[in-house]
Amino acid sequence: MADKRYVFVCMNVDCRARGAGKVMDRIQNHLQEDGCGDVELRSYMCFGSCHEGPHVVVYPDKVWYGGVQEKDADEIVEKHLKQGETVTPLTGKVDKVLEGMIYQLLDAGIF
Repeated sequence: MADKRYVFVCMNVDCRARGAGKVMDRIQNHLQEDGCGDVELRSYMCFGSCHEGPHVVVYPDKVWYGGVQEKDADEIVEKHLKQGETVTPLTGKVDKVLEGMIYQLLDAGIF
């Protein structure tokens, strides 16, 4: 049985204004339809990179997607969550130091 994976969607004011709620809803719908029982969707207060949002982080895979739009949610579910392939065009948009700090918090169980 696979380990549980988490999909965090940043829900701060900036990310919500850019459509994070729609991204989260679309991911949730896919997870329910596809029966991805090893994946838990959670909101996250703020990833600290507001100008590049909305953000979606898949953990423990440690993949950070930035600038995610509602239509991108389909590809994240289909390619990443189902096939294990990183959706490369949506990565590399945040500072590596910030990215490392967020992963340290997640590694410590702060979510």
